[in-house]
Amino acid sequence: MLRRFFSQAWLSFKGQQSAFSFEEILLFKVSYPLITLIFYCVLAGYSFRKSDLTHWVVGNSFLLCINTCIFSLGGTFTGERYFGRLRSIIVAPVHKISIILQKGFYPCIAAVLSVMLGFFMGSLIFGVDFTGINPGLFLLITIVAMFAATGFGMLLAVLGLITDEMNFILNLSSYVLMIFCGANFPVSQLPLAARLFSKVLPLTRSIEAANMLFDKIDSGRLTWLLIGEMGLGIVYCIIGTIIVKLVEKSAIKKAALEVF
Repeated sequence: MLRRFFSQAWLSFKGQQSAFSFEEILLFKVSYPLITLIFYCVLAGYSFRKSDLTHWVVGNSFLLCINTCIFSLGGTFTGERYFGRLRSIIVAPVHKISIILQKGFYPCIAAVLSVMLGFFMGSLIFGVDFTGINPGLFLLITIVAMFAATGFGMLLAVLGLITDEMNFILNLSSYVLMIFCGANFPVSQLPLAARLFSKVLPLTRSIEAANMLFDKIDSGRLTWLLIGEMGLGIVYCIIGTIIVKLVEKSAIKKAALEVF
């Protein structure tokens, strides 16, 4: 079972990347996110009159996962509909969440690497000193963050079965994360309703935990942040599973592939 999962995940990842040459992957998958990171960090420096851009480098490094976790995973069923495979997937005796997991396994690893690359480039360009942080703890925070972001992407993917406006939803979700997760605007400066809303978004707790590595570490607070982020990812997966089950029942009852 596990061998089939990993083989299917690798075939899916190869299928997603096979249309691109090495130069295209380098420019689009690497250069574009890094240019975005540089843009927001420079903008923050001029807007907030700050010379120390550590917090913005940290936040925007985590946001580098958006292209993978939001757009790649979120468009799973939309892409399957486009290629004509949605009917086979709906009627196949396989759990639909496993399909999303297969498509998200290697992209999640790529997202972790992109976050690492963001931190490395941030240290080179903006002089952020990462030598004093705990590398093991930083890696743990990154993995937990990517798990929550992947769960969020899975939930968005399931919405592709109940709406045909996925382009709008995915783009809106990416900008919502940019604004409310604390990467570019401190959560403490947001209105109360916005602060409460940020608690149900991925990356908010991870960015706070990562920033804590550069300040005084509160072990208790850090532990609860990681537990909360992990729990949020699990909740996303559970909600996505429930929606898939409801869509399957509706598809059988109405003899339709989608519910819209």
